[in-house]
Amino acid sequence: MPAHPMPNSFQSSPFVDDTAVQTPMASADEHWAATARAFADTGGLVSGDELAELLRQHAVGQENVSPVDPVSLVARWIVTHSVVTVDSPWGRLLPLFQFDLPRTAVHAGMRPLLSELRGAFDDTELATWFVTGNDWLSGACPAHAMHTDLQAVRQAARSDRFVAVGF
Repeated sequence: MPAHPMPNSFQSSPFVDDTAVQTPMASADEHWAATARAFADTGGLVSGDELAELLRQHAVGQENVSPVDPVSLVARWIVTHSVVTVDSPWGRLLPLFQFDLPRTAVHAGMRPLLSELRGAFDDTELATWFVTGNDWLSGACPAHAMHTDLQAVRQAARSDRFVAVGF
């Protein structure tokens, strides 16, 4: 299933480099295009139904996969805030970087990172934090760096939370 190419408009995030979209005449489509570009390098965005289908496809023939219905699993992740989401004209979309599709699971690094960042940023800022180069990581994108150095990304999350809220 292809990821959605164009997400919705939202208040400009400090993490998305959308300087071309900062003009007063910028349309909702231009804002959404900037958002989509921010997620393109990390797998893109999918709907809950598309994610459930991807999980179902990866589960076929796998022994170590949860027997839970993929739709229920995705719904539980969203409701329990175990994942980040982005609101769009098509509903809530999920960035693919946060999933371990072969294991039909949320990437193990998401829980500690979300525990550091929740409350400091709104949902869109939180999602874009993961896909934007981070100064604490020498410009690396947290969504990529968490696969190789989770501790450094967790420290970057702590630092950014402190800068954002002071504790």
